Amino acid sequence: MAEINPEREQRILDAAARLITHYGYDKTTVDEIAREAGISKGAIYLHFKSKEDLFEALLLRESETITERFYKLLDADPGGVTIFNIYRYSLAVLDESPLLKAIYTRDKRVLGDWVQRVRDTPAYTQALNISVEFVRHFQQAGLIRRDLDPEAVMYLLMALRYGVLVVDDITPEGVRVPTISELGETMAEMLSRGLAPRDGEANQEAGMQALQQLTDMRLKFLEQRKNKRR
Repeated sequence: MAEINPEREQRILDAAARLITHYGYDKTTVDEIAREAGISKGAIYLHFKSKEDLFEALLLRESETITERFYKLLDADPGGVTIFNIYRYSLAVLDESPLLKAIYTRDKRVLGDWVQRVRDTPAYTQALNISVEFVRHFQQAGLIRRDLDPEAVMYLLMALRYGVLVVDDITPEGVRVPTISELGETMAEMLSRGLAPRDGEANQEAGMQALQQLTDMRLKFLEQRKNKRR
C-alpha cells in the first residue's frame, strides 16, 4: 500500500478549495483538482475515495481552522464569553472561509448537489443552527436576559447572521458595503443593549461550556460525514 503523503494531501485540499470556491462543487472535477494541485488523478484517490469524500475532508479542515481562530479571538477579548463577542467573532471567521460561508447561507452555486443531499437531515440542521437550548443555557448563565422568549432570540440571531452574510448580494450598486468587522462591532453593541441582563453576575464558565458543546457538535457532524465515506 502506498504511503500517504501529508503535504500532498494538503495541496489537494488547497487546490479543491480554490476551484470549488470559484466554480462550485458540481462544476469542479477530480481531473481539474489534480491539474490544479500538479499531481495525477490517481494520486488523489490514494487520499480520497471520491470527490464527495475530498469535499467533506475539506469542509472539516476549514471548520477546524476557523474554530481555532474563533477561540483565539474570543480568548484575547477582555469581555470574555458573551453572546455579543460570540456573534461578532463568528461572523469575522466565517467571512474568512468562503466555503463555510456558503454552508451557512446554503449557497447552491458553491455547494451544488451536496447541500441538496444533506440540508434536510436532522444532523445538518442541529449542527449549523443556533439552538433554543443554547439560548436557554446562556439565559441560565446570566449572559442573556431571562425575560426574553428563547425561541424569538434564537430566530433573531439566525436571521441577523444570515442577513449579514448575504446582504452584499442585494446592495444597490455604488453603496459601500461595510466590512464584516465593522458590522460585527456595531451589531455586537446593538445586541448588547437589547439582550444583555440588566443586573446579576454572569457565569462565564457555563457560557463557555454551552459554546463548546455547539462547536463540538458542528465538528462532529463534519467528522461523521467524512468517516461515513471511508
